[in-house]
Amino acid sequence: KELLDDCEQWAVLQGALMDRGGAIYMLGRSGGLMNDGRGQCAMSHVFTRFPDLKPQRILDLGCGIGASTLPAVQAFPDAKVHGIDVGASVLRYAHARAESLDYPVHFSQQSAEHTNFEDESFDLIYSCALIHETSHAAVPNIMRECHRLLRPGGVVVHLEVPLRYEDLDLWGHLICDFETRYNNEPFWTGAIKADLAGELTACGFQDVAKGFQTATRQAKRGEGEFSDQNLGAFRSWYVASARK
Repeated sequence: KELLDDCEQWAVLQGALMDRGGAIYMLGRSGGLMNDGRGQCAMSHVFTRFPDLKPQRILDLGCGIGASTLPAVQAFPDAKVHGIDVGASVLRYAHARAESLDYPVHFSQQSAEHTNFEDESFDLIYSCALIHETSHAAVPNIMRECHRLLRPGGVVVHLEVPLRYEDLDLWGHLICDFETRYNNEPFWTGAIKADLAGELTACGFQDVAKGFQTATRQAKRGEGEFSDQNLGAFRSWYVASARK
Protein backbone atom coordinates (compact mmCIF):
# COMPACT_ATOMS: atom_id res chain seq x y z
CA LYS A 1 0.00 0.00 0.00
CA GLU A 2 2.84 2.40 0.83
CA LEU A 3 4.43 1.67 -2.55
CA LEU A 4 1.09 2.27 -4.29
CA ASP A 5 0.62 5.54 -2.43
CA ASP A 6 4.12 6.62 -3.45
CA CYS A 7 3.40 5.76 -7.08
CA GLU A 8 0.15 7.72 -7.04
CA GLN A 9 1.95 10.75 -5.61
CA TRP A 10 4.70 10.56 -8.22
CA ALA A 11 2.08 10.18 -10.95
CA VAL A 12 0.91 13.76 -10.42
CA LEU A 13 4.03 15.34 -8.91
CA GLN A 14 5.31 16.75 -12.20
CA GLY A 15 1.98 18.43 -12.82
CA ALA A 16 1.88 19.89 -9.32
CA LEU A 17 5.40 21.26 -9.69
CA MET A 18 4.53 22.77 -13.06
CA ASP A 19 1.37 24.35 -11.65
CA ARG A 20 2.95 26.17 -8.72
CA GLY A 21 6.44 26.40 -10.17
CA GLY A 22 5.19 27.91 -13.43
CA ALA A 23 3.27 30.64 -11.64
CA ILE A 24 6.30 31.46 -9.49
CA TYR A 25 8.69 31.39 -12.47
CA MET A 26 6.43 33.86 -14.29
CA LEU A 27 6.32 36.01 -11.13
CA GLY A 28 2.55 36.06 -11.43
CA ARG A 29 2.75 38.12 -14.62
CA SER A 30 0.93 35.58 -16.77
CA GLY A 31 -2.32 35.14 -14.92
CA GLY A 32 -1.27 34.97 -11.28
CA LEU A 33 -1.54 31.59 -9.57
CA MET A 34 -3.79 30.31 -12.37
CA ASN A 35 -0.95 31.03 -14.84
CA ASP A 36 -3.55 31.15 -17.60
CA GLY A 37 -2.49 34.39 -19.29
CA ARG A 38 -1.50 32.68 -22.52
CA GLY A 39 -4.81 30.87 -22.78
CA GLN A 40 -6.71 34.06 -22.03
CA CYS A 41 -4.69 35.85 -24.71
CA ALA A 42 -5.43 33.10 -27.25
CA MET A 43 -9.16 33.40 -26.58
CA SER A 44 -8.91 37.19 -26.77
CA HIS A 45 -7.32 36.75 -30.20
CA VAL A 46 -10.26 34.60 -31.31
CA PHE A 47 -12.66 37.29 -30.14
CA THR A 48 -10.60 39.94 -31.94
CA ARG A 49 -9.99 38.28 -35.32
CA PHE A 50 -12.92 35.87 -35.53
CA PRO A 51 -15.82 37.43 -33.59
CA ASP A 52 -18.36 35.38 -35.53
CA LEU A 53 -16.87 32.03 -34.51
CA LYS A 54 -19.11 29.89 -32.33
CA PRO A 55 -17.12 26.69 -31.84
CA GLN A 56 -18.83 23.54 -30.66
CA ARG A 57 -15.62 21.51 -30.35
CA ILE A 58 -12.26 22.97 -29.30
CA LEU A 59 -8.79 21.41 -29.08
CA ASP A 60 -5.83 22.72 -27.05
CA LEU A 61 -2.54 21.29 -28.34
CA GLY A 62 0.21 20.70 -25.78
CA CYS A 63 -2.13 21.54 -22.92
CA GLY A 64 0.21 20.57 -20.06
CA ILE A 65 -1.64 20.97 -16.77
CA GLY A 66 -4.57 22.66 -18.51
CA ALA A 67 -3.68 26.23 -17.58
CA SER A 68 -4.20 27.27 -21.20
CA THR A 69 -7.22 24.99 -21.62
CA LEU A 70 -9.61 26.34 -19.01
CA PRO A 71 -9.85 29.79 -20.66
CA ALA A 72 -11.48 28.06 -23.65
CA VAL A 73 -14.19 26.69 -21.34
CA GLN A 74 -14.69 30.17 -19.90
CA ALA A 75 -14.85 31.80 -23.34
CA PHE A 76 -17.10 29.16 -24.90
CA PRO A 77 -19.01 27.42 -22.09
CA ASP A 78 -21.26 25.50 -24.49
CA ALA A 79 -18.37 23.94 -26.40
CA LYS A 80 -16.83 20.53 -25.83
CA VAL A 81 -13.18 21.21 -24.99
CA HIS A 82 -10.32 18.74 -25.46
CA GLY A 83 -6.71 19.03 -24.32
CA ILE A 84 -3.87 16.80 -25.46
CA ASP A 85 -0.26 16.42 -24.36
CA VAL A 86 2.46 13.78 -24.53
CA GLY A 87 3.03 13.85 -20.75
CA ALA A 88 0.96 11.37 -18.74
CA SER A 89 1.81 12.90 -15.36
CA VAL A 90 0.78 16.42 -16.30
CA LEU A 91 -2.44 15.11 -17.84
CA ARG A 92 -3.39 13.28 -14.65
CA TYR A 93 -2.86 16.49 -12.75
CA ALA A 94 -4.68 18.51 -15.42
CA HIS A 95 -7.75 16.30 -15.04
CA ALA A 96 -7.74 16.55 -11.25
CA ARG A 97 -7.15 20.32 -11.45
CA ALA A 98 -10.01 20.88 -13.89
CA GLU A 99 -12.36 18.70 -11.87
CA SER A 100 -11.54 20.54 -8.65
CA LEU A 101 -12.26 23.86 -10.37
CA ASP A 102 -15.48 22.45 -11.90
CA TYR A 103 -14.40 22.82 -15.53
CA PRO A 104 -15.39 20.00 -17.92
CA VAL A 105 -12.42 19.11 -20.14
CA HIS A 106 -11.59 15.92 -22.03
CA PHE A 107 -7.88 15.18 -21.69
CA SER A 108 -5.96 12.52 -23.61
CA GLN A 109 -2.31 11.57 -24.10
CA GLN A 110 -1.48 12.30 -27.72
CA SER A 111 1.10 14.03 -29.90
CA ALA A 112 0.03 17.19 -31.72
CA GLU A 113 1.79 15.86 -34.81
CA HIS A 114 -0.50 12.83 -35.20
CA THR A 115 -3.73 12.47 -33.21
CA ASN A 116 -6.42 9.80 -33.25
CA PHE A 117 -9.28 12.25 -33.81
CA GLU A 118 -11.31 11.90 -36.99
CA ASP A 119 -11.03 14.32 -39.89
CA GLU A 120 -12.86 17.64 -39.41
CA SER A 121 -13.47 17.05 -35.70
CA PHE A 122 -13.02 20.62 -34.41
CA ASP A 123 -14.11 24.20 -35.00
CA LEU A 124 -11.20 25.78 -33.10
CA ILE A 125 -7.68 24.44 -32.55
CA TYR A 126 -5.06 26.41 -30.67
CA SER A 127 -1.71 26.11 -28.93
CA CYS A 128 -0.01 28.26 -26.32
CA ALA A 129 3.80 28.30 -26.34
CA LEU A 130 3.85 24.78 -27.78
CA ILE A 131 5.88 25.46 -30.91
CA HIS A 132 9.16 26.27 -29.13
CA GLU A 133 8.90 22.91 -27.35
CA THR A 134 8.92 21.00 -30.64
CA SER A 135 11.35 20.87 -33.60
CA HIS A 136 11.91 21.82 -37.23
CA ALA A 137 10.49 18.46 -38.29
CA ALA A 138 7.46 18.68 -36.01
CA VAL A 139 6.16 22.14 -37.00
CA PRO A 140 4.89 21.25 -40.51
CA ASN A 141 3.41 18.01 -39.15
CA ILE A 142 1.47 19.98 -36.54
CA MET A 143 0.20 22.45 -39.12
CA ARG A 144 -0.97 19.66 -41.43
CA GLU A 145 -2.67 17.90 -38.51
CA CYS A 146 -4.51 21.11 -37.63
CA HIS A 147 -5.73 21.37 -41.22
CA ARG A 148 -6.92 17.76 -41.17
CA LEU A 149 -8.75 18.15 -37.88
CA LEU A 150 -10.51 21.44 -38.60
CA ARG A 151 -13.94 21.65 -40.15
CA PRO A 152 -14.41 24.00 -43.12
CA GLY A 153 -14.51 27.54 -41.74
CA GLY A 154 -12.73 26.44 -38.57
CA VAL A 155 -9.99 28.51 -36.97
CA VAL A 156 -6.42 27.70 -35.93
CA VAL A 157 -4.43 29.87 -33.49
CA HIS A 158 -0.80 29.34 -32.53
CA LEU A 159 0.44 31.63 -29.75
CA GLU A 160 4.13 31.92 -28.95
CA VAL A 161 6.61 34.02 -26.98
CA PRO A 162 6.70 37.61 -28.28
CA LEU A 163 10.29 37.40 -29.50
CA ARG A 164 11.10 37.48 -33.21
CA TYR A 165 14.71 36.80 -34.10
CA GLU A 166 14.81 39.41 -36.86
CA ASP A 167 13.81 42.15 -34.40
CA LEU A 168 16.50 41.38 -31.81
CA ASP A 169 19.89 43.02 -31.45
CA LEU A 170 23.17 41.15 -30.96
CA TRP A 171 22.57 40.81 -27.22
CA GLY A 172 19.16 39.33 -27.91
CA HIS A 173 20.70 36.83 -30.30
CA LEU A 174 23.22 35.82 -27.64
CA ILE A 175 20.44 35.28 -25.11
CA CYS A 176 18.58 33.10 -27.62
CA ASP A 177 21.72 31.08 -28.19
CA PHE A 178 22.13 30.62 -24.43
CA GLU A 179 18.50 29.42 -24.09
CA THR A 180 19.02 26.97 -26.94
CA ARG A 181 22.34 25.56 -25.72
CA TYR A 182 22.15 25.74 -21.93
CA ASN A 183 18.56 26.16 -20.73
CA ASN A 184 17.01 22.96 -22.12
CA GLU A 185 15.27 24.87 -24.93
CA PRO A 186 16.77 23.23 -28.03
CA PHE A 187 14.18 24.75 -30.41
CA TRP A 188 14.06 28.23 -28.86
CA THR A 189 15.94 30.01 -31.65
CA GLY A 190 14.31 27.83 -34.30
CA ALA A 191 10.83 28.72 -33.08
CA ILE A 192 11.33 32.47 -32.99
CA LYS A 193 12.82 32.28 -36.48
CA ALA A 194 10.01 30.07 -37.80
CA ASP A 195 7.60 31.44 -40.40
CA LEU A 196 4.41 30.14 -38.82
CA ALA A 197 2.20 32.12 -41.20
CA GLY A 198 4.08 30.62 -44.13
CA GLU A 199 3.61 27.13 -42.69
CA LEU A 200 -0.15 27.72 -42.37
CA THR A 201 -0.34 29.01 -45.94
CA ALA A 202 1.59 26.00 -47.24
CA CYS A 203 -0.99 23.70 -45.64
CA GLY A 204 -3.86 25.38 -47.47
CA PHE A 205 -5.21 27.70 -44.77
CA GLN A 206 -6.92 30.94 -45.73
CA ASP A 207 -7.06 34.40 -44.17
CA VAL A 208 -3.62 33.86 -42.62
CA ALA A 209 -2.24 36.58 -40.34
CA LYS A 210 0.64 37.05 -37.93
CA GLY A 211 1.29 39.71 -35.32
CA PHE A 212 1.01 40.51 -31.64
CA GLN A 213 -2.07 40.13 -29.45
CA THR A 214 -2.25 42.27 -26.33
CA ALA A 215 -2.10 40.28 -23.10
CA THR A 216 -5.12 40.12 -20.83
CA ARG A 217 -6.11 38.61 -17.49
CA GLN A 218 -9.60 37.81 -18.83
CA ALA A 219 -10.60 37.44 -22.47
CA LYS A 220 -13.55 39.68 -23.30
CA ARG A 221 -15.20 40.50 -26.59
CA GLY A 222 -14.33 43.91 -27.98
CA GLU A 223 -11.35 44.52 -25.70
CA GLY A 224 -8.39 42.83 -27.43
CA GLU A 225 -5.98 44.32 -29.95
CA PHE A 226 -4.05 42.51 -32.68
CA SER A 227 -1.37 44.44 -34.56
CA ASP A 228 2.25 44.42 -35.71
CA GLN A 229 3.34 46.18 -32.51
CA ASN A 230 5.23 44.11 -29.96
CA LEU A 231 4.60 45.52 -26.49
CA GLY A 232 7.13 43.19 -24.88
CA ALA A 233 7.07 40.18 -22.56
CA PHE A 234 3.82 39.62 -20.64
CA ARG A 235 2.24 42.62 -22.41
CA SER A 236 1.74 40.91 -25.75
CA TRP A 237 2.18 37.50 -27.37
CA TYR A 238 3.12 36.56 -30.92
CA VAL A 239 0.22 34.89 -32.76
CA ALA A 240 -0.26 33.28 -36.16
CA SER A 241 -3.83 32.37 -37.04
CA ALA A 242 -5.99 31.39 -40.01
CA ARG A 243 -9.24 29.85 -41.23
CA LYS A 244 -9.65 26.59 -43.08
